[in-house]
Amino acid sequence: MSSDVATQSPPVYLTALTTMRGVAALWVVFFHMDVILFYRDFGHLMPLGDSGLVAKGYLWVDFFFLLSGFIIYHIYGGQFSRNVTGRTLVNFIWGRFSRIYPLHLFTLAVLIGFSSLLPLFLPSVVDDSWTLYFDTAALPSNLLLTNAMNQHSYLSWNIVSWSIGAEWWAYMGGMLLLVLLGRRSLVVTSGVMGLAAIFLVGLVYSRAEPTLDITFDRGFFRCLFDFTIGVGLYQFYRRSVAFAWLKKDTVFLGLFLAVVAHFHGNWHDLWIIPLFSMMILALAYNRDLVARCLAWTPLHYLGKISYSVYLMHGVWFMVFWFLLPLWASAPFSPLDRLHFGSAFLGLTLMSAALTYPLIEVRSRRYLRQKFTFPRSSLAKEKI
Repeated sequence: MSSDVATQSPPVYLTALTTMRGVAALWVVFFHMDVILFYRDFGHLMPLGDSGLVAKGYLWVDFFFLLSGFIIYHIYGGQFSRNVTGRTLVNFIWGRFSRIYPLHLFTLAVLIGFSSLLPLFLPSVVDDSWTLYFDTAALPSNLLLTNAMNQHSYLSWNIVSWSIGAEWWAYMGGMLLLVLLGRRSLVVTSGVMGLAAIFLVGLVYSRAEPTLDITFDRGFFRCLFDFTIGVGLYQFYRRSVAFAWLKKDTVFLGLFLAVVAHFHGNWHDLWIIPLFSMMILALAYNRDLVARCLAWTPLHYLGKISYSVYLMHGVWFMVFWFLLPLWASAPFSPLDRLHFGSAFLGLTLMSAALTYPLIEVRSRRYLRQKFTFPRSSLAKEKI
């Protein structure tokens, strides 16, 4: 294999990473199912005991952030490593805006409609959580994607969209990272990644409970530090660092099992960052059995619609949060949990299968037609 895997023409389509993004999105869905049941006094989704297999699902958001930095360089790194012009910046900003904002705006509009109409028919749903989740004072920060910058003391509207806001502003800082790291040695890159890791540790330990479950308050910084590590990680990928070892199926499987063990054993959250980083490299390098399995059409499709899965499950979170107490009573039997989980998951996947082509893809194509994008940048953006 070439000593610089990222300079091949045409660039490699990293199918396995797309699929793993779908797996990550699904894991976050199960995490939020459990949140609904637990905080609405229905118990847990499954009898977990001391396991964090579901309860630690919020850590997959860090996988998204790391992967985002990695993929942003994969798509745009070549442009930023050359002469950066105003057009380069416009292409980048408009490309990212058209990728994330239309679906975010759609889910926000759906929840505005939901919060306006439901009390007319079921006034009993309005409780303390209603006034927090659907606080009109939080609408501007959701519209401007500043909902991960400590503007409010709670999650609001589509509660998962804080990560979209965090990622959007990380993109703005990411433009500088793409320029600075593009032609640097691995020593400089490692130094930048090390600084990001130190800042991330400081962020975690600045909190009363030292975890990575940082959302509406300082979620932007959580994303920025992860994103920076992801951009740096790509410099290792493009130079094929540890390729001979990480490309092996057994190495990826070992890393994935280590991630599962991390979740199950409730290890400290920060250990997930190196595990996810190595797993991203392993998936990017792999061309054998793991890659073929992850290219299976249903799994790959899940990866393609993962952004819709992620945002739409935030809508269904609100629906079940407020309506489940009206439909059911505690305690939940195993069959009740199965029915709840099947309904939540089924509705999420079906709605995502609709919003992906009708909102996400269609809006992105329409908005990008308003500007002339280099064909190469559009062709690469499949992940």
